[in-house]
Amino acid sequence: MHLKWFKGRAVLDVMRRVREELGPEAVILRSKFVHPWGLLRLFGGSRVEILAAVDRPEAPATQAMLQVPPEASPSLDSLRSELAALRSLFLRSAGGGLVPAILGPLYEHLLAGGMDPALAMRILGSVPAHQLEQEAAKMATYRAVEEQMASLIAVSTCAAVSGQLRVAFVGPSGMGKTTTLAKMAARVRITGGSIAIVNADGSGFSGPGPLEPFAAVLDVPYVLALTPEELAAPLPMPARRGCVLIDTPGMTTEDRQAIERLDDLLEAAAADEVHLVLSATTKTQDIRAALRAFKPLGVTHLLFTHLDETASCASVIDACVESGLPLSYVGTGRDIPGDLDPADPRRIARRTLQGAPIA
Repeated sequence: MHLKWFKGRAVLDVMRRVREELGPEAVILRSKFVHPWGLLRLFGGSRVEILAAVDRPEAPATQAMLQVPPEASPSLDSLRSELAALRSLFLRSAGGGLVPAILGPLYEHLLAGGMDPALAMRILGSVPAHQLEQEAAKMATYRAVEEQMASLIAVSTCAAVSGQLRVAFVGPSGMGKTTTLAKMAARVRITGGSIAIVNADGSGFSGPGPLEPFAAVLDVPYVLALTPEELAAPLPMPARRGCVLIDTPGMTTEDRQAIERLDDLLEAAAADEVHLVLSATTKTQDIRAALRAFKPLGVTHLLFTHLDETASCASVIDACVESGLPLSYVGTGRDIPGDLDPADPRRIARRTLQGAPIA
């Protein structure tokens, strides 16, 4: 029998190492929480130690080295009781892994909000071991999960607010691209910046569309450019002085021809930034489909709308992790330009955990 101690700060991390090194047939013999004392507290918090075993044939010399001295060997009854106690600390997750029982309700809360089970396991697995031991640690556990969630969200606001850039907004139909562009345009205009609006959305086009009268209200240049050739043409002189915001046609993720046409438009537009606009109310699997469809087009940022219409931002966090892209802004209502906020990772994490129970 092969025996080995595994040590670490997070229970799930230690359990994962047990499975990786000893395999799924490994048996947990002992577990304990170790608290530092004296000056050692300055170098870290509590940790968990797990003794695991696996029945493997060993060479005689190796076998002798791994034998536990008789006086140190636990009795069969004590091993069984410790193993039962350890099992009681865990619940089996939707992904087949183990979740500490105290985090079970929180795990279910994240899944109900649309988070991928593997990501939920990753987040909860970061909770330090000592925070799972006692009732008084619940709020510390909550804060640890919130901090881990926030750390997974990279942010980068739109440079158009302060620079002469070309910024395109893309995404599936109905996500709020045009409204988001209007909010951004008003924000830049209010801060004294120069701006031009380019409408490349020719889907169902008839008449001026909503952006032309809006540009007139802001007193900024408006250009209609429905083909790659029109987008590549030099803009009128007044439109060259500041940033250029480009609206694009919405489409379904399955419409490959429309996506190819959009790719041609973006190449002609030579955009410095491409923001993929998605709704926080969209199902996680549909968001992932949008990421697969639009990310190859040179998307540089994510931008989520309709946060005011959902109780959880789990799908937002999932998209940030899945894509590896920074989050620029979040839309929180219909007010122009007020309901467009720079992305705040901690605020998003806190909203995701709002109402989450901890056993």
